[in-house]
Amino acid sequence: MSVSRRSILLAGATLPLSALLAHAQTTDSTGQTPGATGQATTPGQAPPPPAEDPLLAACVLIGGRKQIENCSYIKGKLTSDDAKKFAQAEIDEHEQIKAQLKKLGYEYPVMPVPARPNDPRPTDPPRPEERKDGDAPKPVVVASGRTPLPQEAVVLVAVDHEVGDQCILNYRKEMDQLQGVKLDKRFVGHQLDEHLALKDKVETFRRHASTDMKPVLDDGLKVINTHITTLKDLMDRLDTARGEK
Repeated sequence: MSVSRRSILLAGATLPLSALLAHAQTTDSTGQTPGATGQATTPGQAPPPPAEDPLLAACVLIGGRKQIENCSYIKGKLTSDDAKKFAQAEIDEHEQIKAQLKKLGYEYPVMPVPARPNDPRPTDPPRPEERKDGDAPKPVVVASGRTPLPQEAVVLVAVDHEVGDQCILNYRKEMDQLQGVKLDKRFVGHQLDEHLALKDKVETFRRHASTDMKPVLDDGLKVINTHITTLKDLMDRLDTARGEK
């Protein structure tokens, strides 16, 4: 397999870290790319998923898990009813996206788990003494019954998952230092930033998604835009409640 420098640069200009190697697909014995248009399939066999959809689904699901975890943790600590309602609405929305992706066959990435506490993490390189000729790395699977992610993307998706773990941990430490209106405002401001960043991702993902994946992203984008408007209004109301101009 080879990846041109131009392909890497183009991908890096538009995709987040965990989707950087979406274009670096392995080829089969005929030289065709799995999931590419026109690839031959066995009669009666379902065609493989489009090459980039599994990577996009992994990114969406990892980001959604972070939002669900953070909103679930903070919801009971908020004092504003509107902020609490928004936290629950955000949880419900990402659960809905998960359900839509599941209908397409995509579920949260299954990460290789070390068998013992001292075993390396999925993102660690194999130890020299443990590497054997012919050993194949464990795949990260985002689609039950479908082809695993290209091996070139496995480590990056595992890192993205680990970043999500770290984000959840740091979020809880930061928010536990606040209470009352300060907590409400920090929550709303953080959610606004998250949604602006998510809008950037989804608009970019649409350019790489298949016709099956685009409706899910389009539905998500509509909600994102609605939530951005709601969050801006909620910030103004919280400022007014404190007598701020």
